[in-house]
Amino acid sequence: MKGMKEMTVRKHAFWAISVSVFLLCSVGLNVTAAPTGKLYVVGMGPAGADLTAPRALNIVKNADVLLCSPRLPKRFDRFGEYIDPAKVAFNPWEGILGKEAKKLKDADPEAWKLQAEEQVKKVQAFIMEKLGEGKTVALMDGGDPCVYGPSLQRLLKGFDESLYEVIPGMGAFNAASAALKRSMTPEDVRFVILSSPRSLFGESWEKGDTILKDLAKYESTMVFYMSLKSMDKVVNVFRKYYPPELPVAIVYYAGYKDKEKVLKSTLKNIEEDVKKMDENWLGLVVIGECAR
Repeated sequence: MKGMKEMTVRKHAFWAISVSVFLLCSVGLNVTAAPTGKLYVVGMGPAGADLTAPRALNIVKNADVLLCSPRLPKRFDRFGEYIDPAKVAFNPWEGILGKEAKKLKDADPEAWKLQAEEQVKKVQAFIMEKLGEGKTVALMDGGDPCVYGPSLQRLLKGFDESLYEVIPGMGAFNAASAALKRSMTPEDVRFVILSSPRSLFGESWEKGDTILKDLAKYESTMVFYMSLKSMDKVVNVFRKYYPPELPVAIVYYAGYKDKEKVLKSTLKNIEEDVKKMDENWLGLVVIGECAR
């Protein structure tokens, strides 16, 4: 009798296991293997390999797939053996950044937004595909990816943070400070602001200048990214609340040994001085006593 009971129990156990395996394989509990690859968001520094962290260079050199902004390939020759252009999959910013994208954004913001969202989906799907294949993907940002780095700000919005690691990089702010040979936090300065005209004043300057009126009450260092093309507007707003002798400096090509230039001026003269320069994009604007 005891033997019969044991056989019955074994039978039931066998059938239970068989049914479970059948359900998993046929009926479909959707079991998906976790990606075995790794994504790195890499800060590539302001100029070239000499101002890029060794860890970042090693990751990029050994990565299976590279993604980068359309401007970065112009600097590939400064990275030598560390970057293989053949590994660059495609331009992840197609339809988001660039002249054509800007035209659409100005003409039809909603259409541009939809186009940008579709591109983000495409990029994220591509990354997930490669991670699923066990590949290492390096998404490269110039400078520091955490300070006006477009990858974290837009491309990876909503992406699973457990699937990627951020490798910090030296930003244009650090390189510009070194070029000026000044502390960005002199004794009387209360704070340092890193901003851009769009961030501070709005896409079409609709935020007004109330915030600048308040900031003028305090000693501060203000650093503006992506501002050379709108220097006339920046100067006009600052002139309302700051004296003409306010020191203003622009560091062009910060970090480039062969191209870096420092322009020192004042709020009164900076607009005219800028017109004499032959670069209207790669320049960091520094305003405050440290620019004297």
